[in-house]
Amino acid sequence: MTEENDAVIIGSGAAGLTAALSAASLGLRVTLLEKAPVFGGTTAVSGGSVWAPNSKYLERGSRPDSREDALTYVRALALGRVDDRLIETFVDTINPTLDFLEKETAIEFSSNPHHPDYQPHLPGAREGGRTLQVGIYDTNLLGERASQLRKGHSSVPITRLEGDAWGMERPERWDWKLLAERVASGLVGMGASLVGTLLDACLKKGVQAVVNARAVELDRDPQGRVVGVYAEVDGERRLFRATKGVILASGGFEWNRELVDNFLGVPCDAPASPPANEGDGLNMAMAVGAALGNMSEAWWGPMIAASGDSYDGAPLYRPTSGLRTLPGGIIVNRKGRRFLDEAMNYNDFGKMLAAFDSHDYEYANLPCWLVFDERFRQSYPIATVTPGTPTPHWMLTAPTLAELAEAAGIDPAGLGAQVEEFNGHAAKGVDPVFHRGESVYDLYRGDPEVTPNRNLRPLESGPYYAVQLHLGALGTKGGPLTDTEGAVLDTHGARIPGLYACGNVASSPFGPGYPGAGATLAAGMVFGYLSGQALAG
Repeated sequence: MTEENDAVIIGSGAAGLTAALSAASLGLRVTLLEKAPVFGGTTAVSGGSVWAPNSKYLERGSRPDSREDALTYVRALALGRVDDRLIETFVDTINPTLDFLEKETAIEFSSNPHHPDYQPHLPGAREGGRTLQVGIYDTNLLGERASQLRKGHSSVPITRLEGDAWGMERPERWDWKLLAERVASGLVGMGASLVGTLLDACLKKGVQAVVNARAVELDRDPQGRVVGVYAEVDGERRLFRATKGVILASGGFEWNRELVDNFLGVPCDAPASPPANEGDGLNMAMAVGAALGNMSEAWWGPMIAASGDSYDGAPLYRPTSGLRTLPGGIIVNRKGRRFLDEAMNYNDFGKMLAAFDSHDYEYANLPCWLVFDERFRQSYPIATVTPGTPTPHWMLTAPTLAELAEAAGIDPAGLGAQVEEFNGHAAKGVDPVFHRGESVYDLYRGDPEVTPNRNLRPLESGPYYAVQLHLGALGTKGGPLTDTEGAVLDTHGARIPGLYACGNVASSPFGPGYPGAGATLAAGMVFGYLSGQALAG
């Protein structure tokens, strides 16, 4: 079976939906193919944030932002490994992209004045305001399609700004009556809200959105132009022609063990995205001669694997962004030693987990454990476990630190000495070794009721607990190289006619860096918008 279209978009996260809406807004006949039975991809399980430097959403009276500051900051993070034209394109197009979405959808963006950039000490960084949040979305607006909206790892319909105000790590303080009313009314928040709003707008523009459609092969004409894609739809192989071109927005390859082993080069075994991200778009791009970039990079992070916790039939690995910042816990390696500021941003934390000890010929900080005391256990939720509930088998516990170390395979003497050293400083609210609780990023989280430092306190009496942390990723960020319109380039630097890429399937415009919360979605949406515009040009 063959279907005629002007454009075919592969993937239904924020990048793909923005690309589809961009093309459809200019009158193109657009089909969007989603491999899973639901729309949303990795975006739907995210916080739904968008990193937008120099935006009009900055609060009045706040310190002005600028193009120059944004460029300085992103260039520092990219370490010279990204074509500067891509960095400039992102910075110059993020706000036109937001203007387009504001015009074409019901999305309402709000600046988060307190969320700092991930490296707030670097030149050009800001201590708040660049990360934008979305509101609540009513899934009833999707009608029969509502059941096809991917649910997040948590079904709680909360906004990020509400979570900050109520305390993201203290759910007992949340307005559960309001949240229950939202659930009953079909409302969703964060990433699901962003996806729902974008999908709603695409459908209203006439985009044909198809689930259970796995793209497997690009179709080319005799001159090498990409003119369509073969997809398996409910088990049937179908050709979706695309007279203008195809946009890859199918996510990363973090769930493909072979690709991970061949490209990432580190033991990344805890992907936090939906398991449909198996590198389909990457494989199709390689098959037509695409040049690749940034293939050893991902949006890294330390994850918890709670036994029995699953999502889409695969193990669910949960990020630890807030958990690690809380007072009463430390993170140690097998020698029982701390090796970083536990509250640092998750991407750079992941890089520390990948550190290799060439003398002992092993990863120095894998495995590692979050070690905490009874007060911590009874104060904060840990993955699926809440205070006052039975301790599961995957959470090790023992009456003494020495016994806990033996159970976990940690050096007991090393752990004992580390806790003694840490406690002496933490009692004063300081960490002279790794400076935990000093940066504005650290202080964005933590427990404000703990003084003198919301990120620090000594480990107190037992029993003690240990949970292993795994090197994981929110998604990979390497793939086909693109130009400033999102067109895929071949190994000679020329465009592959009719082929575009955006989001995690493409080489990231940030290279090894991660500017701030929402940078993943922002990059995908910018180049999705540009790709859609280019197809209609």
